[in-house]
Amino acid sequence: MPAVRLIVLLSVVIAAVLLWAALSSRTRRFRAGTAADLLPSPPGTRALVIAFTTPDCAPCRTAQKPALERLHLTHPHAVDVREVDATVDPALAERFGILSVPSTVVIASNGRVVAINHTLAAAAKLTAQLGLNGVHPP
Repeated sequence: MPAVRLIVLLSVVIAAVLLWAALSSRTRRFRAGTAADLLPSPPGTRALVIAFTTPDCAPCRTAQKPALERLHLTHPHAVDVREVDATVDPALAERFGILSVPSTVVIASNGRVVAINHTLAAAAKLTAQLGLNGVHPP
């Protein structure tokens, strides 16, 4: 009986490690890659923040949307903010590894993904990730 439990435990651990590796490699790929083929935006013009949401996401409406509006009002000529309903465009959400909402993808003006936030992101955090307050993204 203890041998069966050990085999089951090892199987679960291996499955979890493989799932984690698959998801983290997808995120790394988009952080290092470009988003030019995902959403058309002229390079060198504006940074882009893609906010993934769903119709029933209360934090998206009550916390994330006001933060995105604040970001846009503070930097209207530097940032384009787009909302994407993950239930309407699941392929785009999948390409960025979005598994929950709210999530935001931050893309610099050169088309490179600089951050993917898998939770609420305040306007100050998004501003810093875009390097709009003098702090350049990593």
